Amino acid sequence: MTELDSPAADGAAAVGRSDVPPMRYTAAAAVVTWLVMAPVAMLLPALADENPFTPRGAVLPVAAGGVLLAGALAVAAARPRRWRVPLRTEPLTGVAAGLLAAWVVLALRSTLHGTPFGFAGLLGDEGRMSAMVTRYSATAVPTDGIVAGVPSEYPPLFPWVVGRASALLGLNAWQVLGDAQTLTISGAVLLAFLLWARLVPAPAALAIAAASLVAFGDPRKAHEVVALAVFIPWVPATFGRPPRGRLHWLPAGILGGLIVATYLGFMLWGAAGILVLAWLAWRASDDRRRYLLYLARVVAVAAVTASWYLVPYGWTLLRDGGQMVSDQFPAPAITSNPFPFLDATPLGLLQLVGLAGAVWYRRTTWWATPLLCLTAGAYLYRAVAALRYVFTDHTGLFYHTDRMITVLLAIAGVLTIVHGGPGLVRRFATRDTIPHGVTAAALAALVGWSAFTYWREWTPPALDAGTDIAEVADTHRYAVLAHAEPRPNGKRTEFAPAEPRIRWFPVKPVERAVEDVLGRGAAPRTLSYDERLFAYLPWPGYIAVDRTAAASTSHWDDRHDALAALAGVQDPEAFAKASANTRFGGIDVFVMHENAPAWTWGDLRFSPSQFSPRHFTVRMLPKKTVVAIRNPR
Repeated sequence: MTELDSPAADGAAAVGRSDVPPMRYTAAAAVVTWLVMAPVAMLLPALADENPFTPRGAVLPVAAGGVLLAGALAVAAARPRRWRVPLRTEPLTGVAAGLLAAWVVLALRSTLHGTPFGFAGLLGDEGRMSAMVTRYSATAVPTDGIVAGVPSEYPPLFPWVVGRASALLGLNAWQVLGDAQTLTISGAVLLAFLLWARLVPAPAALAIAAASLVAFGDPRKAHEVVALAVFIPWVPATFGRPPRGRLHWLPAGILGGLIVATYLGFMLWGAAGILVLAWLAWRASDDRRRYLLYLARVVAVAAVTASWYLVPYGWTLLRDGGQMVSDQFPAPAITSNPFPFLDATPLGLLQLVGLAGAVWYRRTTWWATPLLCLTAGAYLYRAVAALRYVFTDHTGLFYHTDRMITVLLAIAGVLTIVHGGPGLVRRFATRDTIPHGVTAAALAALVGWSAFTYWREWTPPALDAGTDIAEVADTHRYAVLAHAEPRPNGKRTEFAPAEPRIRWFPVKPVERAVEDVLGRGAAPRTLSYDERLFAYLPWPGYIAVDRTAAASTSHWDDRHDALAALAGVQDPEAFAKASANTRFGGIDVFVMHENAPAWTWGDLRFSPSQFSPRHFTVRMLPKKTVVAIRNPR
């Protein structure tokens, strides 16, 4: 039985080979390499200063990655006998993992060179994430990104860290988000390697980190990527029977709480699988009472770690209830293929191998059952939620389970190959051992394929190749939108393509108009027809524009009803009084769209006559934007 497959009894450490270095050496090699090389990777695109829409600008990460890969193979081939023992192989693999994570920084930073925005600019969820980051640059209290004063429903840890960091550095929060997402994706690769290196040999951990990046590495969802990178190895390391023993209950609980505060979805989708895995481990335990006590401690620590987010949110739901509308968005992914392992791609083949391997090895390896439980649990959630959607129009976001399933099966594919490869060699090859160098070459090929695939997915198309950028779709579209988003002053970014042209929202004129009336630094409660206002300014909003992106704690439907009633008040005096005292607080600034003869917000129409000069100062701004500012008393 190999180290990869040996069981552990209730968390006892089980590996004592003298030729295996302590895990801390491998981890130190990876972390130090990343700390040294990631800043270099951040600076290289600026030093090269090439347009990412040209072949020359786009190829920088590929060239650098090729040099690194060739260098790694040269080191491995120079003195092959030196690298035949884990004592030297594992730290070297740690260096490779650090380089891969740093390369991710180079790939994403090259794409964003010339724009202050992150992937997708301020479109949709990216704009709302920018609003959360901007909100947390002004407060440390977990609150909604737009409707200030209500507890955050969306896990706040990532935007909270970015927002507080921007405040500490004295930078605009919206300008920090793109770099923060880049570093987070890079960190996810590093964390995946570090956590899996505790469970499997370092080369297998590196292969898992590389394959996971391709399976799900969306920089727009960097917080989800890092949460999943931690969640998957955390489950078997906490609830299973890994060969090197379970995590101590304190770090296991802290990691669990951080996962919840970063992205709650994976816990929900994996809940059934975790319960089954815990039950199986409990049945196999030599000391069942001790195992239950361990689980209780993990859950308690996780609850305390996430309490700053869960307690205000849960208490608000208990006290005021909530209006869940965010899972009524008619996402195209609702009808997407739920079986990624059937795709005719290298990743699809790896996942198919993983599914077969997890089923085949479920009784003989420690890793197959946890991965199979999580996969089955995610599919169970998807099926139940899909049935609920048919009758209630609430999806429960079941279509997002594909992100978790895709990564789970890719990891299972890597572990299946690691476990079954030597056996296949003994069965079919002319020699009973794998020739030296084959493993290194296979690992290099996997890492190279993963890196190239990821670069190709998130690099904008080359304009010099005659691409019609207005027709760009898939992930390339998000790279284009990062450059197409106009700056707050209306100017275009350095390498902005001719198309598409995103409509400028005049946030700077709005800010100046408000400060002229209310004074510098004013932060009035605002009704805005464009959510980009809140991505730039930490002003408290009255209501989100997009109903299906609003938090249940904000009671979007009730707020909309209050606004509809307010729009019907035609008397200027009564309107001024009513708008200052709605059920959800007063509105100090109205930012509306001029649609003659009315001023509109969403589907509601306000009349210019409602805004009496006695109570409001009205300014007509560019892009048919109207600002009505309540006069100070």
